[in-house]
Amino acid sequence: MITAGIDVGIENTKVVILKDGKVIARAAAPSGGANRGKSAEQALKDALSTANISPSDVDSIVATGQGKGDVKVAVDCVVEPVADAKAARFLYPRAACVVDVGADQVRVVTLGEQDKISEVVMNQKCAAGLGILLKSMARTLGMTLDDISRLSGESKAVVNDGCGVFAEMDALGLLNRDVPREDVARAVVEAVAVRVNSILNDKVKPAKDSTVLIGGMSRNRAVVAALKKRSGINFIIPEQSEYAGALGAALMAAG
Repeated sequence: MITAGIDVGIENTKVVILKDGKVIARAAAPSGGANRGKSAEQALKDALSTANISPSDVDSIVATGQGKGDVKVAVDCVVEPVADAKAARFLYPRAACVVDVGADQVRVVTLGEQDKISEVVMNQKCAAGLGILLKSMARTLGMTLDDISRLSGESKAVVNDGCGVFAEMDALGLLNRDVPREDVARAVVEAVAVRVNSILNDKVKPAKDSTVLIGGMSRNRAVVAALKKRSGINFIIPEQSEYAGALGAALMAAG
């Protein structure tokens, strides 16, 4: 059986194709704003090309992500926490929690027995867009996200950790006072870690050694290091962790 999962996020669209429970192709493309339906179709086309199969070979397609309703080729949609949970348990059967930190949303899903979801906690408005904030600040600082990912150590500088808008204003103020851009970037990373950790602790403290971290921000080493230090959680980060939502959708398509 061949299935496809399409995860349409605010920034990027990811596609995973499964054949008999094994990943045979992945693809990604910018979500494209108003054109995200076309972006999803292009990403699917790229994945099919990588897998060397045709659209008619795919038995079922399921979409997830905030733009899931724009994916016309999908036969069904699944909400993001369900896709996250499905992927986490598929990759790590003993996973007790999955944390998805993307461009816009932060989701914490506590897993129960037999793939059941015990609890879902999501960011409040002021914690939305953390991934977009980091990307915007990288541009302001004349750095790339890879540059920020390679940063280590702590900064004596501080930016607001309660609001992304105030954090940007604080960062600009630091730059105007000739604080080195690397220190400003470290301060922004710490603010991001503080906000994510507040969501982790909103209702239930995630398990220390069985919490899976996914989403685009899970690829940023500096953010992960700051979050580990602040939360005390030894996150499990799968390879290609940014594709976990798409993987979960493809698994749901397989039934």
